[in-house]
Order: sequence, then structure tokens, then C-alpha cells
Amino acid sequence: MTALLAKVSIFLVFCAVVGFLLGRLIRGRQPAIERARPRIAISGTYLRDAHDKSLSPHTRMRCAFEATYFCLSEVAEENGIVVGRAHPNVELVRVGLSVLNASNEECRTVELLARWAAATTPSMPEVSVKDACKMAARIHDETVSRLSAAPAR
Repeated sequence: MTALLAKVSIFLVFCAVVGFLLGRLIRGRQPAIERARPRIAISGTYLRDAHDKSLSPHTRMRCAFEATYFCLSEVAEENGIVVGRAHPNVELVRVGLSVLNASNEECRTVELLARWAAATTPSMPEVSVKDACKMAARIHDETVSRLSAAPAR
């Protein structure tokens, strides 16, 4: 009985170790779109930070904007708009939102955030962090969906 219990214990430990190693391998693997389009990876990092409640609301709002802006940059470039040095670039934002068929509310939120980011003011824009994060996540998901079907440049 003791020998059987020892074999079962060893088997369970072995399974746990294999599961742990496979989990680390899978989590550490970068999606293909992020390898082909680094702006999407950067957007994902900003989006993760935008949802991090340990960060200040100001930082989270900025992260939500940057996550959105990197997606819009990728979409605009895919549609022939050269990404300039101005940040935020109004034309880039307009084209990106148009291509993604963003809702009126999403357009309003992005425009508020873009004006806020350009003004570099310590006050917060007229949108909640929750709504900014929700919009950024939707823009990110839509961008990934659209660009996954397109070949990398």
C-alpha cells in the first residue's frame, strides 16, 4: 500500500511539474501579430497598465490613450497614412477611427483623450478611467482582428 501511495505521489508531482512548465511556455509565447507588428505589442502593454488599479488614475488614463493611439497608428499606416512626429496626430486618429468603424461614443472618447494628451494638463479629461479602458480594449481587439487577416508590411 505504501509503495502504491509513493508511486501515485510521484506521478502527481510529475504531472504538476509538467503542467507548470507548459503553462510558463505558453504564457511566454508572443502572439504572431505582436511579432509582426510591434505597435500591437506595445498597445497591449499599455492596455494592461491602463487596467492596473495600483497605478494613479492619471497614469491609467494616459495608458488607455496610448494603447488606443498605437492601434490607430498601425491601422492608419496600413491604410497609407505616414505616421508623423506630431503626437497625437489628428489625421492619424481620424483615419484610424474611420477604418475601424468606431462608434460616435468611441470617437468622442478618443478625441477627448487626444486633446487631453496634447494639452499635457494635470486635470483629467471628461471621461472616466473605466470608459477609457473599455474603449481602448475594444479598439485594440478590433485592430488585432482586422490586421490578423492582413499581411504584415
